[in-house]
Amino acid sequence: LNLPSTSFPMRADAAKREPALQEHITASLYKWQEANNKGDLFVLHDGPPYANGSLHIGHFLNKVMKDIIVRYNVMKGRKVSFIPGWDCHGLPIELKALEKLSQAERKALHPLELRQRARNIAEAAIADQRASFQRWGVMADWDNAYLTMDPAYEAAQLRVFAEMLERGNIFRGLR
Repeated sequence: LNLPSTSFPMRADAAKREPALQEHITASLYKWQEANNKGDLFVLHDGPPYANGSLHIGHFLNKVMKDIIVRYNVMKGRKVSFIPGWDCHGLPIELKALEKLSQAERKALHPLELRQRARNIAEAAIADQRASFQRWGVMADWDNAYLTMDPAYEAAQLRVFAEMLERGNIFRGLR
């Protein structure tokens, strides 16, 4: 073979080169656009996934579509705010916490212990899901993600609920 001489390496070394490239096209690009894009602010609110296990194709489709929207707006010169989050409460996480317990263990389980088990499951799922989303190349403000189990988030929700109650928006009645 008569191949030209180039400065390109013979092997791609993707395993070595990809992490740096990925950092450049996700976290670094997100920080760059915050500092340099002068256009209007574009905010994408993230409807959060449950923090109760591994991701599936639906999560992939959801995040890739959001990533396309985010990157499109960055290319249009807009300053983008995309803060990811996780829903850390509710039946899916509680069911996951109860999954490996026998009926007797479930009956003996104190509600505070159930909440702690659910919290531990949520924390592990968040770490796993965050790593997967970043590995997929989703560009977002990963350093400031919101979790519905954060005390400040819960307090804000209670304040909104109290305000709605004071305004008479919350009531008990029949349809």
